[in-house]
Amino acid sequence: MAAPQSHETKAMPTAQQPDQVSEAFGLLKAPKLVSQISQSENKTLRLNALRVLGEELRNPLDAGGVTRAGVTEVLTKLLKDDDTKTREAASKALAALAVDPNGRFSLSSTAAAPLILPSLSDPSPIVRSNLYDCCLSYTAVRTGIDEVVLGGFVPVLVKKATSETDDVRHLPLQLLYNCIKSEVGLREALDSNAVEACIENLAHKDSLVKKDAAGTLGFLCFADSAKITAIQNDAVSKLSSLLVDPFWKVRANAAQALMSIIQTDSGKKAIVSCEGVAPLIKLLKDPEGLVKINVLKTVAALAVHPDARKEMRESAECLPVIHGIIDGGDEFLSKHALIAREAVLWQP
Repeated sequence: MAAPQSHETKAMPTAQQPDQVSEAFGLLKAPKLVSQISQSENKTLRLNALRVLGEELRNPLDAGGVTRAGVTEVLTKLLKDDDTKTREAASKALAALAVDPNGRFSLSSTAAAPLILPSLSDPSPIVRSNLYDCCLSYTAVRTGIDEVVLGGFVPVLVKKATSETDDVRHLPLQLLYNCIKSEVGLREALDSNAVEACIENLAHKDSLVKKDAAGTLGFLCFADSAKITAIQNDAVSKLSSLLVDPFWKVRANAAQALMSIIQTDSGKKAIVSCEGVAPLIKLLKDPEGLVKINVLKTVAALAVHPDARKEMRESAECLPVIHGIIDGGDEFLSKHALIAREAVLWQP
């Protein structure tokens, strides 16, 4: 007797959609993905492949594979693409790439910095923001700093510090901060009027811009010439006004910048003349430890000036608050409070 025939039908394999990223495995995985990004004429497929790449870059093993497959060169070329979404996706992938050591090595070995620089003027703020993030991650290491400085970024960043859109402007200030860790970068920044650019941003409405302007200005002012420029451009008065800013990181960076500037006699005279001693004394009570540390250091440096020292001694708050910090149980804060107290009580 013949076996009954089954009426079940086997499902036919589904044809791959033209916009779908086809995945390969093993050693072919990374090259296949990179080829779909670089060679596809289908923009939707290319965008999908770029999104997949972003996921791959989160895994260090996969990140190494795609960088060896030449993805960095492909991404920097796509920064010139006519399609805005493609440029945005490529810049986002570059930002993810720079977080990984393999990616940073690839950026260096392919000399990517000068290829990225023109796109800091891309019409899309998303592209610009992504590329600032990329370079910030890249300059977390010394090689990256040297490559970015050598790539001609510093003068451009100084201009961007006063011309970028408000929501992005803090990023070139942050990147400039990293670049001036290099002697060449510092020299180029000073030659490009970076001090004046930072001072201009101290009055910006955005808290992040004020924070990074004060932080970068403080770092610049380790150079004596920058201190002079800062004093001549009323930076001491503007920084003193930021000591009461609602955002604690603005207060911390303002105090640190003042500490750099008042190492000179003219800096001390400037803070006394603009009545900046009183807000410093009030800031000794700040709840944030970093603010307190920076203020204690500034008080210790400023107390050399006789008028400032007199105001601190006669204040009903200064020495009692410093004593409270000494006895507060925080060893690090206590150490700096002891130095500040000695400076305030010093007799010539």
